This record gives sequence, structure tokens and C-alpha cells, in this order.
Amino acid sequence: MPDPAPRTEFDALAAGYDGGIGDPLKRLAGKNVETFFEHKVGWLRRNLSPAGRLLDFGCGTGTFLGTLRRSGAPLELFGCDISAGMVEAARARWDAGSLPVLHAVAAGPLPLADAQFDVVTSVCVLHHIEPAARAGTVRELVRVLKPGGRLVIFEHNPLNPATRWLVARAPIDVNAQLLRAADCARLLARSGAVHDRTDYILFFPPRLRRLWTLERFLASVPLGGQYVVVGRKPDVE
Repeated sequence: MPDPAPRTEFDALAAGYDGGIGDPLKRLAGKNVETFFEHKVGWLRRNLSPAGRLLDFGCGTGTFLGTLRRSGAPLELFGCDISAGMVEAARARWDAGSLPVLHAVAAGPLPLADAQFDVVTSVCVLHHIEPAARAGTVRELVRVLKPGGRLVIFEHNPLNPATRWLVARAPIDVNAQLLRAADCARLLARSGAVHDRTDYILFFPPRLRRLWTLERFLASVPLGGQYVVVGRKPDVE
């Protein structure tokens, strides 16, 4: 798949991108951005036990993929992003073994064949996409899933005041439009996927990670800092 090398607003942030950990409140919550991704990878492995081929849509500088690799998950990793600068930074920073297949892609239909992946992840990406374009994006993510494959969407929870405050201060989120978990579930339904579950997460910051085990009891409480919505592509279409 050739890289069309699109240039976007994210390219200017790619070289020094730190996931917003420079914000004092976020730095207080977790010493580095990797700890936030460890939380998501932990949720993914505990709840879905993913295996096979995984595509991270909007992979940015590759931190989520690197955290997955270091976790030992039995996955063949792929990533794509509309920012060529972010993809270049991901390649340059990679330090977790063999480099995944990483590509810059243009906005719109993905240059990927149908039914390629067992899992597709979208980690805090949809809030960067114009609302009118989200349904088309999610349809593309469902299209590249194998029958029975799962689409896992992590997003910021606009019902959490601290989340709203952090997003409002983050340079990379200057044009962000947050969406609720119910909005994600509706996008899945419109895209032909079956809504499997919604969990609210990040009730406790990484500096209190010993409390993360309690989050399974709070998953239905819509006050976590983020949420995860899981859709499954039907086995028979």
C-alpha cells in the first residue's frame, strides 16, 4: 500500500508529540503518556484476549502499538494515520522489536482490502473527525474487519469535567469535538456492526494504578475519564 503522504494539522506536532503529558494536571495524573496506553492495553487484553492481525487506525506516533507489543499480546501489528509526519515519527521512535506495517493514508476510503483484520482499534481518534464524516470512517473500519472481528473505540468522555478541561487545553485537540459513548454505539449500528459492550474507564489516574482493578465494578458508571465501545462484525453478512 503506497503512502500518499498527506499533510495535516498534526504534522507540526509530530516531532515533539508527547500525548499532552506536558499539561501539569495530566503530568500529575501519570508520569508519562505510556502509562495511559498501558491502561488501555490492559483493558483490551483482560476483556477481549485479542489475537491475529490488529490495525490501529490513527496510530499517531505508535505508542499504543508499542505498548501492545511489549505486553506480549499474540498480535501481528499494523497502523495507519492521516498524518505523514506522525507516521514518520512512529517509525523513527519505534523501540519494541520488529517494526509494524505503518502507512500514511488520505482521509476517506482506506486503501485496504476487505476483511483483513481480526481487531481494529481507534484510540481517541473519532473526536478529531468532523461529525458528518464519522459514519463513513466507522464503515471503513468495519469493512476491513474479518467476519466476527471486533472494532474497539476508545474515546474521551465528555461527561467527565476533568476530561473536558484537559481537552480544552491541549494543542492537538484545538479542533476536537467530543462524542458520547451512545454516539459511538449509534455509529456502529449504522455501519453494520453489532454493539457488544460499553465500559467506562480511567476512573483512577495512572499514579493510582493499584486501584485499576476496581474499575470493573464501575464500568457502567458514565463518569470515567474515558470510555471504550466495542462492536463486532457479524459472522454472516
